[in-house]
Amino acid sequence: MTISQSEVADERLSAFIWYRRGMRHLLTTPAIVLYLSFIGFGGFARESGVEIGHALAMTGLIWALPSQVVLIGGVVSGAGLAAIALAVTLASIRLMPMVVALVPELRDKDTPNWQLYVLSHVTAITGWVFAMQNVPKLPRYARVPFFAGFGLTLCFINIGVTAIGYSIAGIVPPLAAAALFFMTPLYFLLTLPSAARLLSDRLALVFGIILGPIFAIYVPGSDLVWTGLVGGLSAYAIGRYKRRVT
Repeated sequence: MTISQSEVADERLSAFIWYRRGMRHLLTTPAIVLYLSFIGFGGFARESGVEIGHALAMTGLIWALPSQVVLIGGVVSGAGLAAIALAVTLASIRLMPMVVALVPELRDKDTPNWQLYVLSHVTAITGWVFAMQNVPKLPRYARVPFFAGFGLTLCFINIGVTAIGYSIAGIVPPLAAAALFFMTPLYFLLTLPSAARLLSDRLALVFGIILGPIFAIYVPGSDLVWTGLVGGLSAYAIGRYKRRVT
């Protein structure tokens, strides 16, 4: 998943060349894990009665598997539009800290804001871990096209993968489809430590693992929000205190 030394050469290459270098990583383990997960999502969408056009739109416009599952669950259960919108928002708000952490790594002095807006959309778990591991090693001018080559193309490919999963629904057993869903969060959990460079990052991971199951028992439905608030703020406070005393 990490880039080679040849990719950090100091020569100023064109944006398209850096875009293609980002695309080289589309057959790495994290990308393949995501493809398998979206095969599971396509099957889930069909079994839930969602039309294929709507399923493809969810992948391209939402680009966050948990939020897409929440949306389908709300529609199937007959929940109101406002309730569904709120649930999807709460499921997606976890991505905001990732965007806040990533944008300063991508931004160059000449980077147009619209490019950062587009890349913010494709900043989900897989893309964020990939970017935090790779873009800091690149020259500033190469970071946006490099990440675009991976993140944007990954999103477009998974729209097609969703269609494949939708088409083969019924062939894949339900248990196997559920296992495909689980692969992305499991891979994220295993790879996040390598992208955690600060003490607060590592503490947030530990607090999340501990507090997540506790809040799931006592405040189901809002457990993710409370885990993020309590664990994230605690990790940030401890990390900031540690920096001050040292």
